[in-house]
Amino acid sequence: LSSSLSLMTISSFSLKGHKSSVNCLECSKNNDSSLLLSGSDDKTARLWDVRTSKTVLCMQTASPVLSVAFRELSAKVELAGSFSKKASVLFLAMEDNTIHEYDLRQAGTPILTQPTNDLTELFELTEEVNQISCSKDRISVADDGGTVRIWDDTKLRVLHGDRSAPFLMTSCSFRSGDQLASGGTDCSVYLWDIGRPHKPLDTINITRDDTGANQICNPPMIHSLSWSPSGRLLASGLGDGTVGIMTVVKKKFLQLSRLRNGHSDSVASLCFPNFGSSKSNDRLLASAGTDGLIFFWDLNATIGGKTSRKPSEVLSPELLKKNQDDLDLRTEPYDLLFGIPHHAKPNW
Repeated sequence: LSSSLSLMTISSFSLKGHKSSVNCLECSKNNDSSLLLSGSDDKTARLWDVRTSKTVLCMQTASPVLSVAFRELSAKVELAGSFSKKASVLFLAMEDNTIHEYDLRQAGTPILTQPTNDLTELFELTEEVNQISCSKDRISVADDGGTVRIWDDTKLRVLHGDRSAPFLMTSCSFRSGDQLASGGTDCSVYLWDIGRPHKPLDTINITRDDTGANQICNPPMIHSLSWSPSGRLLASGLGDGTVGIMTVVKKKFLQLSRLRNGHSDSVASLCFPNFGSSKSNDRLLASAGTDGLIFFWDLNATIGGKTSRKPSEVLSPELLKKNQDDLDLRTEPYDLLFGIPHHAKPNW
């Protein structure tokens, strides 16, 4: 998506460099999200400047990269000569159960063959990592053992999901403060108080959705989680092709809606885009499915909040016009604005 007269239109371009499947992506929250981090089966991670479509840093690893994450810092760092950005620390989780840290302040060359630190022993990993996530002072990983492991520079905390049956913890996402959400193949979303890791604050079991035009038989396993910019809403990408929207009231989950009639396969990735704006927006949601489609949703003021920006304040009239007749006939408290055919299966 690109900006034209302060409204967003669609353009397409490719970032070329990886030699095999790209497993994961993460956008920097600083610098108008112009930095993108990717991890691949080709045993490299790349840091891109999306404005120029060029790689500014390549990290070579001994194993395929499964998940990547940023930790933003306040200092500035020089990359590739004149490329100046706020500094970040990058974290990579690999297929060989290792976790590496790369501090950009110490990146002296555009190709890095060694990490700044190897964090593998700190996390006491015995299972493959599915997702790595960062807050200001914490790092968390969701693994195949059904746990979330959190390191906060002082000690390791291990959060265990339902132990009655084995499952994979596929996703974890920090909320503001000391809360974190996680989900997995047991079709449950967990809310945690990191300071009290012995049991979750709340657990909600997602039931299969039997309504909607694209209803499929897959169980609603949790494939992805994303908090809205304000931290008020949590979106969950589900195996049955729907997206769950919930909030937290008095440390308990409250389900608000289920986004239907979009994806015909599991929802692999979610994002609340802000398009470079400093204003939080809980109303627009993007979803990518293993059906090769990307959808943009309007959660409307009922769910997204009355102070959130309307789609017409962000997206060009051309994007919204073709669906206007359908929106006028809506029966749900949300709108499916438009879809983008991606023609490939997204990973995360």
